[in-house]
Amino acid sequence: MFIRTLLSGLLLTQAPSASDAPVNPSTEAVAPSPETPSSTTPPALPILTFEQAIAQAEKQNPSLDAARARLRQADELSSKAWSGYLPNLVANGSYTRQQEVAIPLSPDAPPIVIQQANQLGAQVTLRQALIVPQLWPAIQNAYLGERISALTTETTRRELLFAVAQAYLGAASLRDSLAVQEQLLEVRRGFEHDAQVRFQVGDVERIALLRATLDRKQAEQELIRSRNAYATARSALAALLARPVDFDVAPPSGPEVAVPTEAATPESAEQTALDKRPDVGAARLAVDSARLGRRQYIFQYFPNLYATANFSASNAAGLTGQTTIWNAGLALSWTLFDGGLREANIREASGKIAEANANLRGAEHKARDEVRKATFDLESAEANLSTAEERVKIARETARLTKESFEAGAATYLQVTDINASLAGAELSAVAEALNVRLSRLALARSMGLFDPTGNTLAEASDMPEPTKTPATPAR
Repeated sequence: MFIRTLLSGLLLTQAPSASDAPVNPSTEAVAPSPETPSSTTPPALPILTFEQAIAQAEKQNPSLDAARARLRQADELSSKAWSGYLPNLVANGSYTRQQEVAIPLSPDAPPIVIQQANQLGAQVTLRQALIVPQLWPAIQNAYLGERISALTTETTRRELLFAVAQAYLGAASLRDSLAVQEQLLEVRRGFEHDAQVRFQVGDVERIALLRATLDRKQAEQELIRSRNAYATARSALAALLARPVDFDVAPPSGPEVAVPTEAATPESAEQTALDKRPDVGAARLAVDSARLGRRQYIFQYFPNLYATANFSASNAAGLTGQTTIWNAGLALSWTLFDGGLREANIREASGKIAEANANLRGAEHKARDEVRKATFDLESAEANLSTAEERVKIARETARLTKESFEAGAATYLQVTDINASLAGAELSAVAEALNVRLSRLALARSMGLFDPTGNTLAEASDMPEPTKTPATPAR
């Protein structure tokens, strides 16, 4: 792997122990493996791979669980809309304790009780919608709302996984930088010891010893900063995964995501983003939802027809002598004038259509801009990585030539120190640029709507609405 190659190829010098003869500071030191802990490094933690981090985030992240819960709530929109067209059956029962009322017919005949002292009653009412025009667009709109919620949840899922990928790669890069800093500190300690020995025998001036001590202190400071940065990055990753910070990270063994083939040309990349991004799809469906909302108010001008049926029973027969009664019929309701409420709702709905169209245009322009920016960033990152690799090669060759010059007496001790510091800086810069390339590839895939590392998409591609031409102004 590229970063491992950088670390194994470090050309830094290391001084031998004080018991040896005068030391040659240009002797090469073998670079320790990044996984080998130093004497001050805590016990090694289990490695959390990139794939495991993505899987855990999708499984147990609280924000994603909340988004899925909202999606389950939105899935009931169609059921609620259909309830207006399904039969409505209501049963009522009653018990009344009251004064008994009877009508005497003759002295010899018993009176007729028209009001029982303990009166029981039951009633069942059935109501079925036959023609209710305003429910037609409402039902369609409910299904659209469910699809919009699914696309919105998918956007949340992809953004979360993208954040996890960024956090993981950032932490892995900091871990590699930490390994370089640990190695550099060991080298600086060796230089300081070497300078002390040479100063005592009169080989170098005191300024060389002071410079070596200053470099060692700076290396210690940078190592502490790197360790804290790595710990902070792991903590942020653990928060996204909803787990304790009981893991270590390692750079992925392969590319996290390939450069999308659809990004061959800017036009194709932008069109892919418009077709594949769930946030653009949700904005497109929001326009259709706003139009159906307006149609729902228009259909309120039409009459509504219902079928009704009623059955009643009571223990009091009354004058008719019947304890049950039923009826069935049709009910027609037609609102002729409602004080201008429907007209106001239609005008409001027209404004919502214009708002949805504007939001769609904004989402499309945002998607195009993010694709262009990600493409340029990837080109810049690849160019910077190539330059960083060339710098490493040049720094290595310079260090080799300086080593030979020092052995021949043509280079000073401080020149050797400066060259090794330049080489370490080049190595760290290459590590950072390698991270930028990885992040830029992820950003390009995300901007095109192709970043889905697990494939457990909540909105299938077949459900994505086709791009449509948006009118400049909504019809009124």
